[in-house]
Amino acid sequence: MRKKIVILFLSLFITVPSLLYAQLDLEQEVLIIPDTHDAEPYKWNKKWFTWGYNVRLEHGTLIAGSDSEFTFSIKAKTAIRDVNVFITDENINVFKHIRPQSDNGKYKIIFNAPSQGQYRFEFVFQTDKGEWIDLSESISVNDGVKKDVLPEQYKNYSVNVKLVPDKVYAKHVVTLIYEISHNGEPVKSPDKMDGADMLTASWGESHTDFIYARSRQNVNGQIAASIVFMKPGKHRVFSEFSHNGTVKVVETDIDVLEEPRQREPGFLFRDQNSFN
Repeated sequence: MRKKIVILFLSLFITVPSLLYAQLDLEQEVLIIPDTHDAEPYKWNKKWFTWGYNVRLEHGTLIAGSDSEFTFSIKAKTAIRDVNVFITDENINVFKHIRPQSDNGKYKIIFNAPSQGQYRFEFVFQTDKGEWIDLSESISVNDGVKKDVLPEQYKNYSVNVKLVPDKVYAKHVVTLIYEISHNGEPVKSPDKMDGADMLTASWGESHTDFIYARSRQNVNGQIAASIVFMKPGKHRVFSEFSHNGTVKVVETDIDVLEEPRQREPGFLFRDQNSFN
């Protein structure tokens, strides 16, 4: 049986529209859920054309089950900051988020591949204009152990995850609302990571549509991250939070539907069996 943190999915989140927004009672704070069609402010501000940016990754012999050292350098046409490395395997079961330190333009990370197979590295950083760059590399680990990768279990923690709306469409906003409990008590203020209560990264099928986002709201322990998936298909979302000095990861699978077609104005449907 796969061990994983307890995730309770609420398939329906039913409420009247007026409750999704701030109420007239200014003394009561509520989550502000964006309109699912208002996608532009919530798309990951990623630069799609990465000409002038590249990464060079180096490593020695890779053995699954053992620590391996990787070094990399980034060639960039602008100043860069906030470098992150995200790693997953071919089945998107593994998740690792590393913030490397730079030494004279060289970055070093340690990664222990839990099993033989293919691994995907996302090198994510910001330009001096605040745009995000995502460069990817793939490696093969052919030596060492070969085993199934199971999500890590966190004792005495549970996380409820709500999706608003419950049906998720490509190029539309979906808001993930997290409620964390430890020993049955709500965790209302997790330790901050990069200024946020929750960090979210996800891959779509075949490692497409990688997204990185930070939560924007925390109202009385309800932590909200609004994101936009650009492509339909199955997506696996990894959300990190820190509590009592350790980082935990919540894993959520989301089926993203194709963007619904809109009927053009003035288009009339005629009954083909009608003679009028």
